[in-house]
Amino acid sequence: MPRPAFRKSAKDNDSNTGKSSSEKIIVGGIRKTQLITTFGVGSIVDFKDDTVIIASTDDWDYNPNDADEVESRKIFNENLSVITGAEYFLMPRTAQSTNIFTKSKDIPSYIFPEKLHCSRCGNIYDYRELDVKDRHICPQCRNTLNASRFIVVCARGHMDDFPYDWWVHNGKPCPSGVKSPRIKMVNIYNRTDIDSLRIECTECKARRSMIQAFSEKSLSDFQCTCKYPHFKDAYSRALFGCNDKMYARLRSASGVYFPITKSALLIPPWSKKAVSCIQKNYDKLKTSDEDKIVDNIRQFLHDANIDDDEILRSWNIVKASEGENQKRTEESVFEDEYAVLSKDKNINEDNFSSYSADIPEKYKPYFEQIAVVDRLIVTQAFTGFTRIVRNEANSVPISQYKKAWLPAVELTGEGIFIRFNKEKVTKWKNAHSSRYKRMKKAMEDSNFTPDNFSEAYVMLHTFAHLFIREISNVCGYSTASIKEKIYSGIDEDTNEVKMCGVLIYVSSSDSDSSLGGLISVAENKSLFEKIMDSMLERASWCSGDPLCIYSTKQGYKNLNYAACHDCTLLPETSCERFNCFLDRASITGTPDNPGLGFFK
Repeated sequence: MPRPAFRKSAKDNDSNTGKSSSEKIIVGGIRKTQLITTFGVGSIVDFKDDTVIIASTDDWDYNPNDADEVESRKIFNENLSVITGAEYFLMPRTAQSTNIFTKSKDIPSYIFPEKLHCSRCGNIYDYRELDVKDRHICPQCRNTLNASRFIVVCARGHMDDFPYDWWVHNGKPCPSGVKSPRIKMVNIYNRTDIDSLRIECTECKARRSMIQAFSEKSLSDFQCTCKYPHFKDAYSRALFGCNDKMYARLRSASGVYFPITKSALLIPPWSKKAVSCIQKNYDKLKTSDEDKIVDNIRQFLHDANIDDDEILRSWNIVKASEGENQKRTEESVFEDEYAVLSKDKNINEDNFSSYSADIPEKYKPYFEQIAVVDRLIVTQAFTGFTRIVRNEANSVPISQYKKAWLPAVELTGEGIFIRFNKEKVTKWKNAHSSRYKRMKKAMEDSNFTPDNFSEAYVMLHTFAHLFIREISNVCGYSTASIKEKIYSGIDEDTNEVKMCGVLIYVSSSDSDSSLGGLISVAENKSLFEKIMDSMLERASWCSGDPLCIYSTKQGYKNLNYAACHDCTLLPETSCERFNCFLDRASITGTPDNPGLGFFK
């Protein structure tokens, strides 16, 4: 459970040091999968009594009482290491790692916002002024205090409490001469909107409306504080300076926190039990004599069913990977996964299993393969987060000091892999490339530029969204629990499609989570055909039509065409691109031009 470390009061501690006291209080529980996504490092979380920010990962790999506990949380995924650059990954601490509902244990957090507001008398307090035991009680009227609704953030990820004193005095000292005057926030119309809120200085009686703080240039003269409140030393990077403008935001606004995650499948040969064991213990094994390596590996493996030849092959795979000088790329990882998923023969490894299913006659012109992935493990890593804009170039570091690892979880589940007809996708892409010039321009203007973007990616991505929305009605999983992975790639020399597949999967940290719903759909040819028919019928009409189907400016930064909440969008936990690069017309066409659709 997150434990906020209450920093020392201002009178006992320099406010710029950010040092914390030894006082720690348990404030609530978070599932470990949420610590990698929604409530990751740097996010603001509202618990029953306290509002906190999840602290950095600096202490995740330190346990003075149990070094083996840290080792047990290590995860190795060769492909994800290539994508992220991390040597290995580390799961959050939990009491029981086998239970999805287990609460995270000893994950630190800090009180944020640090300003508290009394809704009765209007006084605003810094929590350092209050006694720890009475931190929820207003000293004046004994009413319950609530975390401030307003904060300031900049595009580089710096964040701080809203500067009420600076705002009400227009950036100047209080005329009364009081260094830190008491500020009030009063509601003049007894409404819930921001327009009714006024900030008032109790010393000089200056007043100013809060609604003005949300205008574009309202804080243009306010210097960025360079504060990272998720660090133990909140000003540790202040020396670098920041000239970006700060913006006023509600603490719960969606633009305050955009988590960045990367994921990769555990595929052959890395899914083999022996390979995984060798990776975890490679530092201990690398000094072994070659003639004793098999025996030494068996000391860690504890599986008599694996023969010596298999152990030796696994050792050579890991050894070659560790000593490989040539860097692999993220694209090569996707190509490796795509190649494994595209194999027609059955694959049955320790942590990966797949086999081909029959394609309905009606859809054979569009699909080359439907594969049932009845056992898969996905490693999902948290690499950072952004604020204000979704630009990974402005990613905020999640640890104060550089680490060789990243926080991650292993997710076990099942999936359906659909490989499209390569020639048909290439033909469709070439015929409609001019349609997506505006989307490419919007993408360049937004600085949100995925490496695998193409016209084919838009079509595959849209198909995945529509398919997930349809299949959730029959497979037993909610839409939010189903995820997508798009395999799209264009040969730069020939301009032909070299990857065109979609993996629809469900996974969780519980190894017994699979209900078999996706498998039953893929194995049943007639059911799959009915789902496809229903999907295309639903996609041909939206309650937002005709505005939706003819739109070329929807979604974040106008990165969608015909795609809205009524027809195409998914919960962001399901989508790999923040619900961007979608166009329903790429699947069904428009009423006056059905030829735009891949399934015309």
